[in-house]
Amino acid sequence: MTGAICEQCGGQINGGDIAVFASRAGHGVCWHPPCFVCTVCNELLVDLIYFYQDGKIYCGRHHAECLKPRCAACDEIIFADECTEAEGRHWHMKHFCCFECETVLGGQRYIMKEGRPYCCHCFESLYAEYCDTCAQHIDARASPETAT
Repeated sequence: MTGAICEQCGGQINGGDIAVFASRAGHGVCWHPPCFVCTVCNELLVDLIYFYQDGKIYCGRHHAECLKPRCAACDEIIFADECTEAEGRHWHMKHFCCFECETVLGGQRYIMKEGRPYCCHCFESLYAEYCDTCAQHIDARASPETAT
């Protein structure tokens, strides 16, 4: 194909050059071999299974993330109809649990510390602060800034 344009870099593909034609992308759509990469991670897809959606090419991992969220705890795709969304991330229902005691936290009050959820009891036992005046620990459940 003389005069074809690479979908990734916009450069010309001359007659005699090696080009990648992706049948899922449609007739006449092509790439330079080093340009045929995942839109998200730039993994070279020449010898791998690729997915084409909305004018973009993806590796299997990132295409799956376009369809379903990935669990923040186990890094697996969440295929279940129900999941928990907290702190801008998704979790399997059973994986949204206290980092310390593993109590499931769905529908419960929790406190995030360093990206990890804790039940109020474990958070207080691990990270409680004490009042300088009365020496009692400051109840995290009473603080709207830290509890969600």
